[in-house]
Amino acid sequence: MEARMHYADDDTELISETWWYPLQWGDTLSNHDWIPLYINRLLTSDFIAYSVAEGRRGDIGTALILWSESFKQDPAGTLPDDDVQLAQIARFGSDIEGWKAAREGVLHGWQATQIDGESTRSRARTQRLGHAVISEIALDMHRRKSGRDQAREAGRLAQVRSRVRKKLSVLKVARHIRESDQIVQAVASYLDTSNLYVTDDNVRLALEETVGLRPHVHQLDAHREARE
Repeated sequence: MEARMHYADDDTELISETWWYPLQWGDTLSNHDWIPLYINRLLTSDFIAYSVAEGRRGDIGTALILWSESFKQDPAGTLPDDDVQLAQIARFGSDIEGWKAAREGVLHGWQATQIDGESTRSRARTQRLGHAVISEIALDMHRRKSGRDQAREAGRLAQVRSRVRKKLSVLKVARHIRESDQIVQAVASYLDTSNLYVTDDNVRLALEETVGLRPHVHQLDAHREARE
């Protein structure tokens, strides 16, 4: 059976056996407290036009709640295809019948989607719904989040390398060693992976383990409790 994926107010149409969602299980945006709102795209959509024309202005508010809540789901931008859960998410609470009466209108544009990646049993029990426009926004936001996470990690590792280089200088290690980016990277990686502070003894140990230098080293107990 073919699944047709329509982009509201767009001539683009994707026809395929299954719509695979662009994000996988675990791709979340739970720490985000904002989402972009494309005003012109919203105000000129069929959803707004028909909701107003058919006297369903309340559906617009409920749909906005669902759109916002979908970004807090796993994966971001999806909803569970389950009326009890949807009633809770849409703020209908225990009024399941009230939710069912509104469901068709407020879920305009949402359709079944398949999620790739590792799935728990609880995830597998509930079919997910996706929306072409919401998924586009969620994918863009997740890419931006991943880029920021990678930049923060790169900055943290750069700090570790800087501390290692300074420590090598304090320890009066030969200049060609402390100025070697490869050796500094190896020592920093060893300390980071082993969850060790950048201390004199730990740097000596890292030099011995990574590049074969064998300074006098005592048994270490200066493990970090948290990464720097």
